[in-house]
Amino acid sequence: MRKGFVGCRVSDGPKFVLNDFICNLLQELNMLYKKLLLTSTFILFVFSASCEANSHEKYSEIQQSTLKGKRNMSNLNLMLNEVFKIRITDISSQRADVSHIVSKYICSGTSRHEINNIISDKFDILENSNNKLLIHYKKGEGNLGNRRDLYIGLFFDRNGNLLGNTSYLDKSNNL
Repeated sequence: MRKGFVGCRVSDGPKFVLNDFICNLLQELNMLYKKLLLTSTFILFVFSASCEANSHEKYSEIQQSTLKGKRNMSNLNLMLNEVFKIRITDISSQRADVSHIVSKYICSGTSRHEINNIISDKFDILENSNNKLLIHYKKGEGNLGNRRDLYIGLFFDRNGNLLGNTSYLDKSNNL
């Protein structure tokens, strides 16, 4: 007796040739079933992943369009938090260059209109010309010794797109 399909025992005699054929057929069908199951599982996985990615893109577009202003304000808040964490090490001038931080959040190529929308509520505009915008943000009070002033100079090309910035944090002790 030899082993056949799961649970099948096949004898070597001519009497059991049909039984041997059926067991081999069942083994082949079992292998095909496993391959089909594996293939269909893979196809289902790929289809589900693509549907999820498509759904995420659509949700992302909706979220970006409805929350663009809020996102810009949160980016502005992140920028201000990062700027005010800078330690002023230049004792003589009481200033620190923060241009590299500002350029991470207000990127070159941004239109002047977008920048005006972002900064309108939080910053005071000190100078507003065709190619330059100088803005000021004040944090703290001078009489308590915790006053910090952020000055950002934004430079624009003829089309009104941002070329770069010069920004510094000033420690103002008005005691």
